[in-house]
Amino acid sequence: MLNINGLQRFWYIRDFHDMRSKYDRVLSIIREQFHREPQKDEVFIIMSKDRRKIRLFNYDRRSATLFEKRFNSDYRFMKVEHMGEETFYTIEWKDVALLLENAVVNKLVIK
Repeated sequence: MLNINGLQRFWYIRDFHDMRSKYDRVLSIIREQFHREPQKDEVFIIMSKDRRKIRLFNYDRRSATLFEKRFNSDYRFMKVEHMGEETFYTIEWKDVALLLENAVVNKLVIK
């Protein structure tokens, strides 16, 4: 379960979809492409291209935390859109909660 106590800032990385990446790769993307050092109260969010898997990363000086949620083939996450050209932008907690808890149905099978 995701523990958000003390986490205040959520960042969505729009064009990074490599779900093979773990802590070190995401951390290097944040440092090299966005020129920032993650703070202890920040969470970085990436989503797979098919929108069936989402990962949330949190870093501090001593450790890294990964939260992953994935849907089966009948569901996926909502598409996140942002007005503007930024590929790295802040997202509010209420939107993160909406994203994590509301699945989009790919198909409806009625028997």
